[in-house]
Amino acid sequence: MTISSATNQANSCYFGSKISINQEKTLKAILSTILAPLTPEEKESLKKNLSEIPSVTCTQKDIDVISDLGLSTPGVYESFLQFMSVKVLPEDLDGVFGLLDVLGTPEGTKSLTGKAVKFEDLSHEQRTEVCLSWKFSDNPQLVGIFKTFSTAILSAAYNMSDSPHQAAMGYPGQDPIRSAPGYVPCIVRDRYKFMTEKELRDPALKFDAIVIGSGAGGGVCAAELSQAGLSVLVIEKGKYYHESEFTSDVPTAYKNLYLQGGSFASRKGELSILAGSTFGGATTVNFLASLKPQHFVREEWAKLGLTHFTSSKFSEDLDKVYKRIGAETSGIKHNEPNQIFVDGCKKLGCHIEDIPQNTGGLSHECGWCLTGCKDGIKNGTSNSWLRIAAANNARFVDQATVSRVIITDGKATGVEFKINGSDTPISLNASRVVVSAGSLHSPGILSRSGLKNKNIGKHLRLHPVTVIYGLFEDRQVNPFEGSLMTALSNSLENLDGENYGSKLEVPHHTTDMYIFGIPWQGGKEHKERMLRFRQSSSIIALVRDKDSVGSVEHTKDGKVIVNYKLSDQDKISIIKAEERSAMILVAAGAREIHTGFFGMKPFIFEKNEPTEVNNPRFLQWIDALNKNGMPDNAMNYFSAHQLGTCRMGVSPDTSVTQPTGETWEIKDLYVCDASLFPTASGVNPMVTTEAISVHVSDSIVKSIKLA
Repeated sequence: MTISSATNQANSCYFGSKISINQEKTLKAILSTILAPLTPEEKESLKKNLSEIPSVTCTQKDIDVISDLGLSTPGVYESFLQFMSVKVLPEDLDGVFGLLDVLGTPEGTKSLTGKAVKFEDLSHEQRTEVCLSWKFSDNPQLVGIFKTFSTAILSAAYNMSDSPHQAAMGYPGQDPIRSAPGYVPCIVRDRYKFMTEKELRDPALKFDAIVIGSGAGGGVCAAELSQAGLSVLVIEKGKYYHESEFTSDVPTAYKNLYLQGGSFASRKGELSILAGSTFGGATTVNFLASLKPQHFVREEWAKLGLTHFTSSKFSEDLDKVYKRIGAETSGIKHNEPNQIFVDGCKKLGCHIEDIPQNTGGLSHECGWCLTGCKDGIKNGTSNSWLRIAAANNARFVDQATVSRVIITDGKATGVEFKINGSDTPISLNASRVVVSAGSLHSPGILSRSGLKNKNIGKHLRLHPVTVIYGLFEDRQVNPFEGSLMTALSNSLENLDGENYGSKLEVPHHTTDMYIFGIPWQGGKEHKERMLRFRQSSSIIALVRDKDSVGSVEHTKDGKVIVNYKLSDQDKISIIKAEERSAMILVAAGAREIHTGFFGMKPFIFEKNEPTEVNNPRFLQWIDALNKNGMPDNAMNYFSAHQLGTCRMGVSPDTSVTQPTGETWEIKDLYVCDASLFPTASGVNPMVTTEAISVHVSDSIVKSIKLA
């Protein structure tokens, strides 16, 4: 959010309205410990340290802006309140406020800090000591206290758009080229046309198929069914934005294009979740990575009885998807972070390859695709499959929330939904209904429609993602420039005879991602690292979660609640991925390595120490990383892929749908999205989802011909 809008948004936030005066005093004492102006002595030390790094070009003004940044800086506290209102579920507020009550008394503070004085009455040095003790604690509750408040205040401070703090870091906040007045996109398309409420209330209106959702599932299904001659209506919960309406300002894009306004936390706050919620779904905001499922995953699914996945037909469907979305590597130009990744992998002898991007072979040197592609180059469903649907007379509705599927005599016969916030529902008839609302919302629609299958909402897979950062001294990385996610390493598939199921990639480099990967180590240390943002490069590890336990629920007002517990095996996969990522960055020349693990200090090469992966101190640090393990609340990690909550199978005892995508319970009711995945794919799921959607669409057309 911008500084000017932060206060207005915060005025209506429930977190700020519920907190008491005494609780707020304690809260501000915690926050002003994490985000405090530096003393003159600390500022001089910071300036000296930065002056010794050749590639650092920040000015005295930049140093002053970051050094003076604190809780009282205009907009910061208001931004924090809004952040907490988005991230903390209302039902979890009692726990947060209860904690503040405890720290507001000498007795309570002693129980959590060992010091018999109210937290607000401790000196700044004592409070810093306490916060660091929480960070490195073996007690998950204490680590959770540190995680909640440090992440929230640092994210709030450094993610404010148009702020001097981002400018001081050298971060432009949005794409400077595509945000310039008069910018002309590479490809200009006509706007989609959407049905009006008046048209939708026509009692004679009926469709052969209503598709709920417009992403990798619904978009493909709409195209395939309309091409087969069926009358199709696509109902999308999110809002449609033409390419000309996209903004590369990340906080604004989160609000416009993502579920629940951006990342939101799982029930226990262990991970953050990002999910697209706009016309085109996640394909509008993803990173262009177009990867086919690996052979061992297809074989795993076939062994579960889903033999279609090892058939030549599924291979043909994958090829059809590649052709439709223009998945190629010919236009790839690695930006500096991806080139660092490639160089590090080659020096270690690790596997590395280019990632096909859905650009039709066009070069796309833009790192802001998480905000929508202003160039019109990315072939998400809105630029590919849905265009085909529109050309074949499919109709569209946006900003419409489906209450339920209408079921008559055991058959799906239509849908009930509300449009544009209206209180009056609309009911439409259809011969087939396809639920493609994604792994987080498809289960809710099925449950609200009366389905009772015990697997609905269960078996959630999230591809948990961690990020690790390397800081360089000999170069300006400028990680926000150029193409994103153009290289992939499978080097963890056969490590010590184990397949850890992790893929290594390079993400877009935003300030919120940077904060995730650079945990607070103290005020001066953290501010120094923030001023070295332009010298940083990152690697993310995407873990194929195998036996973690996940599920989704929904609040009365429709918000998603994610329950997720990492298994011990999947934790090992994360640790091994962090280890390999650290070695790749060091091999490429990084002088500092920062992980998202709260219990780990960063590794920093000494001034005259060569940058080598076989450095004895570095190897000791790697050993400590493995020994640290991953206790509860041990780190910041997130998910941008949600899979498996309505999984496909061969029995209603273990799955929600038949191999055709039709639900076991209700005839003519289909699911068609990533929620069908039997297990995690282990790679970015767009291509797999679209190929499965081709299969489900074929099944629907075949069922109509046989009827």
